[in-house]
Amino acid sequence: MTGETVDPNEHTTGEPCSDPWCSDKDYRPGSVIPAVVDGGEWSASFGLSWAEMMVYDQAHAGRILGQNGSRQFVRKQAGAMGLASARSEIAAYFLQQDAEWLFMVDSDMGYAPDTIDRMITSAEANDVPVLGALCFAQKIDPEQRQGPLGAVRYRIIPTIYGYVTVETTGESGFRHVGKYQRDTFQHAAGTGAACLLVHRTALVAVGPEPFMPITDPTAGGNGTSRTFSEDLSFCIRVQGAGMLLGVDTSIKTSHYKGGIYLDEVEYAKQQETLIQAKGHEIARNAELYMKNQLSPLGLWTP
Repeated sequence: MTGETVDPNEHTTGEPCSDPWCSDKDYRPGSVIPAVVDGGEWSASFGLSWAEMMVYDQAHAGRILGQNGSRQFVRKQAGAMGLASARSEIAAYFLQQDAEWLFMVDSDMGYAPDTIDRMITSAEANDVPVLGALCFAQKIDPEQRQGPLGAVRYRIIPTIYGYVTVETTGESGFRHVGKYQRDTFQHAAGTGAACLLVHRTALVAVGPEPFMPITDPTAGGNGTSRTFSEDLSFCIRVQGAGMLLGVDTSIKTSHYKGGIYLDEVEYAKQQETLIQAKGHEIARNAELYMKNQLSPLGLWTP
């Protein structure tokens, strides 16, 4: 994934390629353009992480510095409905520049100053053009009763996904990997774009509008359709182009959710609580079973 040019046989006229999605473009090996999409606000954890990343980079590898010594980064403001277009616009802009890697991070994420260096090292070592850090999302918990009093019950999940199909209905989609491998690289069918490193060859391979949602006409099961999110649609396109992607769970992040930070510690606490709750449920069921086997006099009734 390193070199002076990307697939130079793609364009053979000898003239510079004006199409940003053409792979015949020189780039600076190891260089990075960081990008953020936000709705007009940044969390404190993100702002501190962003500043510390810039300072760290200037003192070390200098991956983010442009040729004229100025910092290169991209910021796109967009709401939730414009997220896919914003990410795709960033990808198109990136390919017009001379950087090798695009680092995409959301404005509510916290991460270490050396995250970019570590992600590039991991991506190159594991030969993947798309690599996610260990991130966590907040999803409505289908196993809990919602409410009362308008309360919504959520569960924390790692954004590491496998692709599964239900044989009886034909339903297909991404399912998070709850028991992921800790502190190591692992391949995945999909991941989110909250803290994502992408090599320019992957963006060239998937073509324009890489983050536009994909609708599968039968993935909803029983002949119904399913539309995938912008980040998982990108992952589908990457794999459709014959490329692999992965997640390095040794590269940690936090995800600010207003009074709570979704990270590995919070996830572990949740899982332990669920295990304890399950144990209590089994104990209660066993107790009820025993009571139902007793006569009114307290005698065992087989």
